[in-house]
Amino acid sequence: MKVLFMHRGWVLAMLIFLSAASRKNHPFHVGVIEIEHNATDRSLELSCKLFTDDFENALRTRFHVPIDLGDPAKQKGMDSLVARYIQDELILSVNGKRLSGRYLGFEQDKEAIYAYIEYPGQGKPTQLAAECGLMYDQFTDQINIFHVTVEGKRQSSKLNYPSRNIEFRF
Repeated sequence: MKVLFMHRGWVLAMLIFLSAASRKNHPFHVGVIEIEHNATDRSLELSCKLFTDDFENALRTRFHVPIDLGDPAKQKGMDSLVARYIQDELILSVNGKRLSGRYLGFEQDKEAIYAYIEYPGQGKPTQLAAECGLMYDQFTDQINIFHVTVEGKRQSSKLNYPSRNIEFRF
């Protein structure tokens, strides 16, 4: 009976360890980019969701500085790095014209980071293109999923590494 109890304890300990390890080393690498046209404000609103641990590694690799996106005391310093990385790796064009966005900030939600960019002065797009290399410097199995909404109509598509270009027509 004692051996059975010890065996169950060992199995339980292994399950807890594997569960914790799987949260740190998730088996897939995906980013989600949501772009919505706000007709009232005449702007495009972009949110970008990336796994926190992967994104911190990408920032460390790119900028060669300590990174901690979860520390509120370091938020201001991290903001500039997050903005630079995303604006270098995600370039939008509307109706053939390259856009310049205004970085609004980022927030952490559990195991993910959400970064926000606004592109003011945008009438209804008939064509939206993106050049995206988010996390490609980290993973050769990276997938970036795009959801674009214009006038309530949502289109979705994905980019698989190494593809960088995607286009939506409305």
